[in-house]
Amino acid sequence: MLLRKIGIVARIALIVTAALFVSQLFVVISYLHGERSPPPPFAIAKRIVAVVRLLDETEIRNREDVLAVSSVSGFQVSVISAMPEGFEDDFSLGRMGVLTRKMIDDLEPGRVVRVGAVRSGEHRRNSSLMTFVVGLKSGEIARFSVSDETTLRVWNLPVGFLAGFFGIVVAIIAVLAVARETRPLARLARTVDELGNRIEPVQVKERGARELRTLIRAINAMQGRILGLVNNRTLFLGAISHDLKTYLTRFRLRLEMMPAGTHREKAIHDVETMEQLLNDVLLFASESSAGSEKETVELNAAVGTSAMEVAPAGDAVHLALSADPLNVRLPRKALRRVIDNLLSNALRYGTHAWIRTERCDGMACLIVEDDGPGIEEKDMPFVFEPFFRAEPSRNRSHGGTGLGLAIVRQILDAHGGTITLENRRAGSGLVATVCLPVEGAAR
Repeated sequence: MLLRKIGIVARIALIVTAALFVSQLFVVISYLHGERSPPPPFAIAKRIVAVVRLLDETEIRNREDVLAVSSVSGFQVSVISAMPEGFEDDFSLGRMGVLTRKMIDDLEPGRVVRVGAVRSGEHRRNSSLMTFVVGLKSGEIARFSVSDETTLRVWNLPVGFLAGFFGIVVAIIAVLAVARETRPLARLARTVDELGNRIEPVQVKERGARELRTLIRAINAMQGRILGLVNNRTLFLGAISHDLKTYLTRFRLRLEMMPAGTHREKAIHDVETMEQLLNDVLLFASESSAGSEKETVELNAAVGTSAMEVAPAGDAVHLALSADPLNVRLPRKALRRVIDNLLSNALRYGTHAWIRTERCDGMACLIVEDDGPGIEEKDMPFVFEPFFRAEPSRNRSHGGTGLGLAIVRQILDAHGGTITLENRRAGSGLVATVCLPVEGAAR
């Protein structure tokens, strides 16, 4: 198709050129077929006097030639024997009527001059005509039908109005055409904006101008390459973790066979810490890949299940769940990791945790509060970085590898969610707010 070979610059130039051409074509057609504006009042009055003088001096048999030459668009002349039927004087016609009477009176005082309009016959349909009735020396009457329009008219409408209306229509069509050409670019911009917030590549259809199709093709290929690199990294870390776990297991077996003592217990604790670190690193890497299948999960039910498992007694966890179901779409295990991590942190650093769920602007929100020491404001920008642990409010004595919040954010970013942290305003503690798109809600 020829249009597919035209670039975006050429397309926009073609649209603008077509709009200008159509507008100019309308102006030319209006000029050729529209009714012309009449001369100024003084010129019309002078023309009427000249035609009256010419008719007085012309023999009756030659008047047809005079009438034919004198009549033009907007200025028609005829000779009648009696006053036109339905003629009514109109003293509001102003300057043109006064000038005509004065100039006719200067030509020959006492001559009949009447200015008005014909309200019967074909003239009834045309209210823009003024009728001048002037007596001739022969006793006949010269009737002048003069247009009182001051603007060019097309289809009995002012050409300025039509030009404005037509210009608006052409502008709207041009804007719609440009919007159609740039729609693939807007779709591509949204896709690029989402690249950092999701794992799965989103293939954009190759539409639009040649340059846009080339750009879309390159970005689609780039998404595939990025996904391949992330998956390769995950496989690499998984292989390393597997091998390291094998050696750690052997090392622990040897430690178990050693005589009991302080050094033996510390060594076993170090091995367990290393195993936990390897598990967290592998989990952090695996959440960057697109291997897990999404499913519909009810947030309230998932929160209740996690609360029962993390705090079986239930005394330290206080729930305030939404009465409405909050269905979100992501792997069930991923959602459980998010909830378990936040709830475990709340109970690790505080004595009580308050959890509530609510719906806000098409998002399912999970709010987890604790009564712990909170996080210093200077550390807030870094808490989601891998292996970062705030000091001294949340110190190393609580354990952990510093990957918990990084894993949570990785999961949420991969599924269109967000997480924010802030210190409680009333008393000490931390507030973690997680938002995920509600399934089926327009964003």
